[in-house]
Amino acid sequence: METENNIELMKRLNSSSMYLQSNDMKVTEVREGYAKVEMIIDEQILNVHGFVHGGALFSLADTVAGAASFASGRDSVTLTGTINYIKPGKGGKLIGIAQEISRGRTTGVYEVFIFNDRNTLLSRATFTMFFLDSDRIKAKKVQEHAQK
Repeated sequence: METENNIELMKRLNSSSMYLQSNDMKVTEVREGYAKVEMIIDEQILNVHGFVHGGALFSLADTVAGAASFASGRDSVTLTGTINYIKPGKGGKLIGIAQEISRGRTTGVYEVFIFNDRNTLLSRATFTMFFLDSDRIKAKKVQEHAQK
């Protein structure tokens, strides 16, 4: 079930990112530690062989990992990402699903699977996200300690 916070996060991600809009990506589901993003396959993201370009798959994987990390209530940026390309990308739509593996004070690790609309697994990726508020948390703790 989508909470009001999750719905607001989806609206924020879908409306504020020109990158998502210009690449036909849409966040369709978020909840703590999980996200789903869909991307339309059109000829602009195909490689010379007529398959989805690996860079488009990586971009979708990065986007869905970021959405899953944002669902924790903390903004983040990508620290590292690795991807394994399993099958050539064909179909009308890509579906990226990210699941949180671990979340700490400063980083979170997310596993990402990308399928086509025929439910064929195209790639698997792992991303480490850096939480931007970690410095604010440290500063707040230092400030609280100094006031004691």
